Parts: sequence; structure tokens; C-alpha cells
Amino acid sequence: MALQDTLRYARHSTLLIGALVAHALLALAFHLSPDEAHYALYASHLDWSYFDHPPLVGWVQWPARMLGGSDMLMRVVPMLCWLLSAIGLMHLTRLLYPRIRPTKAYAAALLVWTLSPLHHMLGLALVPDTLLLPLTCAVMILSWHLADPLQLQRRSLWVLLGLSLGLAGLSKYTAVLLGLSTAWALGRAHGLRLLVQPGLWLAALLACLMITPVIGWNATHGWISFAYQLNHAAGQRSWELSQLMIFITGQLLAYGPLLLVGTLVASGMSMDTPKRRPGMRHQLRAIGPLDVVLCFGLPPLLLYTYLSGYGTTLPHWSAPAWLALVPTAAAGGIALWQFWRKTLIALSSLQVLVMIAIVASIFGLGQPTETGAQATSQAGEGHAPVNPVADLHGWDAAAQRALILANERGIPVLAVMNWSLASRVAWYGRPMPVKVILSHHDQFDLWYGPMQPGDSVLLLDWSLMSHAPPVGPAQFERCDLIEQSPVRQAGQQLAHFNYLHCQHWQGPKVSLDEHAVRPRSPNPSGAH
Repeated sequence: MALQDTLRYARHSTLLIGALVAHALLALAFHLSPDEAHYALYASHLDWSYFDHPPLVGWVQWPARMLGGSDMLMRVVPMLCWLLSAIGLMHLTRLLYPRIRPTKAYAAALLVWTLSPLHHMLGLALVPDTLLLPLTCAVMILSWHLADPLQLQRRSLWVLLGLSLGLAGLSKYTAVLLGLSTAWALGRAHGLRLLVQPGLWLAALLACLMITPVIGWNATHGWISFAYQLNHAAGQRSWELSQLMIFITGQLLAYGPLLLVGTLVASGMSMDTPKRRPGMRHQLRAIGPLDVVLCFGLPPLLLYTYLSGYGTTLPHWSAPAWLALVPTAAAGGIALWQFWRKTLIALSSLQVLVMIAIVASIFGLGQPTETGAQATSQAGEGHAPVNPVADLHGWDAAAQRALILANERGIPVLAVMNWSLASRVAWYGRPMPVKVILSHHDQFDLWYGPMQPGDSVLLLDWSLMSHAPPVGPAQFERCDLIEQSPVRQAGQQLAHFNYLHCQHWQGPKVSLDEHAVRPRSPNPSGAH
């Protein structure tokens, strides 16, 4: 059916509307996460590209930044991406499985999508993978149309494919996997005769032209972004089976078992549309829905699963790959409902419970709290309780308090010890520069520069990632505590900040060219 029909069903879908309302309410409930603030800063420092990622994630946030940059405004784009992905998946499921009644296809796809916990998180927090979600839908829809020999000559489809792949390339470097999946799907459909199609080369040319800002920026910055990404993917240790098992368990919890179970069920049943048979020339596609879905979902999932053994794979990297499985998982869910209804309800209930637990933890319910000596520990003292969501709270107030203290004492620069703590301070304390003491050359060095001899800073020390004051040879002459401030949520203290005035940096004068590009280890408080 036409896209208008999909939109009509989406507008009247209680499930979709409920999910959007929940997103809006959650968007008002807590401040920007580390990654959100990092990419929001891209919009404050517009450029052709950046150290960590291509530029689109910052470009799309620029209008919200110009309108004031409130937390809610900075979450409009991810909420829109989630909505477009939901509509795209409903349409794609209908295209791939026309034998399923439209209302069933739409409802099943939407149910599988809305029960995926991490996809909801990406619908709130803008990261490059968020942009890849609707773009993956678009590329899969276009690839399915172009797999039809009767539509292979439609130049408009090739143009749209090139533009979609180009936007993906401006979103994240791993978009190369999306391009390879597209080539694999179309190659399976048409074989070598695909290479003589002018549309193919037109799409490739458009995609390459669109990513020239990334190439140009890297060429003028010593190819630092490419070097960093390659080193980051390589990791810092040997491959470990325990890391693989942690990743697999995390993936099942993050995206839910429905996606995997539904896909396996559909794979074992004859649910494909008819393929071309010998003697039938150009009437039907040479590949079926399962072929297309696996072309886009399987390669990245296998790659990230392997890399997880090195401890370098983050849970949200695989979000576009899991999205690609939604149509087939929805078809499998419909089949499963007929024979194993209780199993389907149990799996769905598990995913709902996971989402409830995530929301509860965001609001501080059931989270470890600081008590006794922990609540007033000095920089580098004590061990705060592990709390994975504590860094979602308190950074706006901490940054604003730091600005007041810095202005009162005439301190021109704010600072943090670790790169992962810098984004919230820089965003909520803008335009005050923020430097990273334990720097190893990153985006903050490009924006604000590394530490230089004689620098004095107001240092924010966060109790859940506390460091001893950086005093001594090649560090500061002295660091004096100014004050502490607690972070409270639901009446409990989750963490606290120490504000220190650190004076006269004694390290050598450093230029950006002298920094080595080294991979960062994944960090639970927000890795990019």
C-alpha cells in the first residue's frame, strides 16, 4: 500500500502516540547525557567534520542551539528520528510481506519496534547512530524497490539511494557497512549486470560528493579522525570470551529477545514473496524479504559481536542492524502468535519490565546513594558506590556554580580530569572554555587547546570518577578546595562535586601536533 496509508495507520495508532508522549515526558525529566552534550557542542562549534565523528549530528542540532538550546529542544531531532523510523518500518514490513494483512503488518512492526528498549533511548538522546536509524529504513526501502528488475532503470530511486547513503556517511564512519550491505543486496538481486547500470554509478557519485566535507577536514587535520577510529576499533587488549558473553547478554536485554526469536521463526517458515524462477525473465525479484533483511542486519551484527571480544564495542552501535531485522521479526511474531501466544506474551512482558527498570533507574529509584564519609569525600578520597545513571543528574547546576565561582575569582578556564566529564561542563557552562587535564588529544583540545605553562583553572571533581588533585612536577603548583555541592534525586544523594582552584600549570608547552592519537577505553559514564 502507499505511504499515505502507512501515515494514516500511524496517526491512529495508540501505541505510537503513547510512545511519543512517553518520550516527551522523559525528555523533560532529566538533563543531557554525556554523549548528547558532546554532540550538542558540535552545534556550538560548526565545522566540516570533527575528531570523533562526521558532522551531521552537529549540523542538525544547530537550529535548536540557535533557539536557545534547552534540553527539550535538543531532543526534538532524536524524537523525530524515532518517529520516522517507526513509520518507515511499518511501510517496509508491508512492502516485504504483502501477503500479511496491512493492519496486522503495521501493528506487528510497531509492537516489535516499541518494545526495543535501547531504540527508545536513541529516540531521546541524539548520537550518530540515531541518525542512521531512519536512513537505514530509507536505504532498505529503496534497495527493495531497486531489486525489482522492472524498477532498476528508475533514476529517481538511484538518486534517492545516493543521497541517503551520503547522509549516512555524514552521520558515522560505520555507514560504510550500510553501503556494503546495499551492494550485497543489489548484487544478489541482479548479479554482474548491476555494474552496467548507470544509476549505480550515479548513486555512488552522489554519495561520494556528499562526504567530501569529511575528507577535506581530515586532509587538513592530518587524518586524525580516521586514525583514531581505526585505533579505537582495534582495542587495547587480547580477545576474551567473557567480553563476548557480556556483549551478547547486553544486546538481548538492550534490544529484547523478540527481535531475535521473531527473525528465527520467520527464517524457518515460507513467508517470502515469490522469487524469479528459471524461464521467467524480469517479472519477479531474484531475492526475497529474508535475503534483504539479513544483508542489512547480519554483517554489522557479526562484526560488532567479534569486536566485542576486545571490549571495544558499545551497545548502541548495533542499533541500525537490529532495526533491519524488525520487518522479519514482526512477520515471525505474527506466526508465533497463532501457536505460541503465551511465549510471545512472556517475551513482550520481559521487555516491558526492562524498560520500566530503565525509567525507574533514571529517576534515581533503587540506585546506590552516597552516605556517611562518601557524601563529603575530598577529591581522590574514598570510593563512591557504582551508579550507572548518576551522571544524568546535577551537571547543569554544577556547571553554573562553577561559572559563578570562576567569575568571582577571575579564573578564565574550567577544567575536568577526564575527557568523558568535559561535555556537560562545556555545554551547560558555555561559552567558558573547558580543558581536560589528562588529555590525550581529543575534540576538546581542538576547541579549547591543551594545558599550557602558567594556566590556572577551576577544576570540577565528580565523586563517581574522582581523581587526586593534580599537584606536583609537570602538574599544578597547588589546588585548593573552594566548596562542595551534592547531587540529589528523589531525596537521595547520588553524587557530589568538589570545586578546586588549581594554580600555575607546570607542564611543558604543548601543541596539538605533539599529541599522539590513542584509543579511548569505553567508559560507562558516556563513551562516544
